[in-house]
Formats: sequence, C-alpha cells, structure tokens
Amino acid sequence: MAVEEKGIVEKQNVVQKFDILLAEIAGWLVVIMMLIISYDVLMRYIFDSPTRWSLEISEYLLLAVVYFSGAWALPAGGHVRVDIIYNKLSTKTQALVEIFLGFLGFIFTAVLTYESVLFVMDGIVTKARSDTYLEVLQWPIRSLTVIGAGLLCLEFIFRIIKYFNIYKSS
Repeated sequence: MAVEEKGIVEKQNVVQKFDILLAEIAGWLVVIMMLIISYDVLMRYIFDSPTRWSLEISEYLLLAVVYFSGAWALPAGGHVRVDIIYNKLSTKTQALVEIFLGFLGFIFTAVLTYESVLFVMDGIVTKARSDTYLEVLQWPIRSLTVIGAGLLCLEFIFRIIKYFNIYKSS
C-alpha cells in the first residue's frame, strides 16, 4: 500500500470511528426521546397536566438522531439501493455506478454543508430563537445539519475512493 493510500485509510478510520460514536449517541437520544414522550403521555392522561416543552425537545432530538446517524449508515449499507438491477451488473460496472452515485451524493452534501454553514452563521448573527415556548437559540440546532452533512460528505469521498480502487483492480 502506498504512503498516500495509507494516509487516506487512516483518515477514513478516524472519521468512521467518529461516525460510530455519533451513531451510538443517536441511539441514546432515541431512548431519551422515548422517556420524554412517555413522561408527556403520563402527565397528559394520568395527571391531566401536559408538558409544553416535550414536543419541541423531541423534535430537536429527532434532528440530532437523523444527522448523527446518516454518515454511519452509508458505509454500513443502510441507504437505499435497487439490488434487483444492481446485483446483475459486473463488478466493474457496479464500481462505476457507485462512483457516479458517490459523486452525486458528494455534490449534494457539499452544497448542503455549505448552505448549512451560512444558515448557522445567520443564526449566530441574528441571535435567532425558536418562536415556541422554550425560545431555544437556533444556531446550535442548525449546527446539527453542518455536522451530519459534513460527515456524510466525507463518507461519499471515501466511498468514491474505495470504488475507484475496485474499478482499477477489476
């Protein structure tokens, strides 16, 4: 393995370990969401005293779950693919398809990351808050998109490199 390839693999391993950590955090956030919703249901139907904050907190946690687990799902094979057609293709053609789709995914997530950074910066400058009961500052919530899209963008780069190497070797 060339020195350059070894460096890419090391960077990929660091990013994927971080992806796994965020996916584990996302799993725990689902548990917290479940507890919050259960508490709200209990308060609403047993004590006739619903909470005003549980829905908003659950929505924010759901955003974190989606963005924290998206980058982990790509190398884990958790995204959608039409296997009926894909499995009938040769290894070289599959690699070309993956390179093309990886390139499209990279472009989309790169633009999403860039626009999300602008959205976060706008939230910081304007001190934007939610117009709900909790009036939560919005830039930390908006930052979830930057983290999730940025990591997914990196995973698409790694995927393109992986399938390019498969294409070259087949």
